[in-house]
Amino acid sequence: MTSEPTLEILISTMNRKDLNFLKAIFTYHQPIDFLILIVNQTKLKEDLVSDEDNIRVINSREFGLSKSRNLAIENSIGDILVIADDDIEYLPNFKKTILEAYEKYNQASLISFQYLDKHSALSKIYPKKEGYIKHTKQYLSSVEMTFKASHIQEHKLRFNVDFGLGAKFVCAEEQLLRHEVISRGLKVVFVGTPILIHKGKTSASDMGRPNLIRATTAYKYLVYKNWAYIWLFKYVFFLYRHDCIPFVDMLKAYRYGQEGILEIIRTNR
Repeated sequence: MTSEPTLEILISTMNRKDLNFLKAIFTYHQPIDFLILIVNQTKLKEDLVSDEDNIRVINSREFGLSKSRNLAIENSIGDILVIADDDIEYLPNFKKTILEAYEKYNQASLISFQYLDKHSALSKIYPKKEGYIKHTKQYLSSVEMTFKASHIQEHKLRFNVDFGLGAKFVCAEEQLLRHEVISRGLKVVFVGTPILIHKGKTSASDMGRPNLIRATTAYKYLVYKNWAYIWLFKYVFFLYRHDCIPFVDMLKAYRYGQEGILEIIRTNR
């Protein structure tokens, strides 16, 4: 009889002095029932300390969300890794949902799930069908992501530290990592079941912010190279059609995207 895979929850946070914040994450559970690794990025003299055997803490002096997540991955010990933020709330059956998904899709290296907003509604429009996917068009949030640890470690897959909060480009690190997983010939799966509530969801109108346009276009350049200029043209019209930018700002939006491309080219020289 095979034993149940070990789930490890990787939590990125900042400037924590105690573990009380875990209570809100595990409203329906006891933190002591889970294997947890916390990366606490802090410059405070008082480090976060855990007296619980199942809760490990790394206090890091580096900043940047992707750096935090990579540090957690590199120090993980679980069979299945679950990416977490410090402002989420796991649903009652989240562990069962994740384990059953990896049993059903046993070839998967990355499985993403759904999450709910503060009104307990789906946070965005998800694909109608679940299963193995071969594209990276669907927007991905980090808290939806889980990994098979042996695959992620063997292929040395990590988040791009130039992308994510606190980095040069403020988003798209999740899309880049999923693209890398697929490009390595590994399996990616989407499962249409929510595993958490994230009350801090950003609105669709934020897509028109200059820093998001720069970051998204830089990510697309890494995927499409010079074809990203054509993609950007279509993306600007998409933003206009969905009321993310007014008509008069379309040219500005295209220039923001161009700035992102030039910046990622300079970064990779």
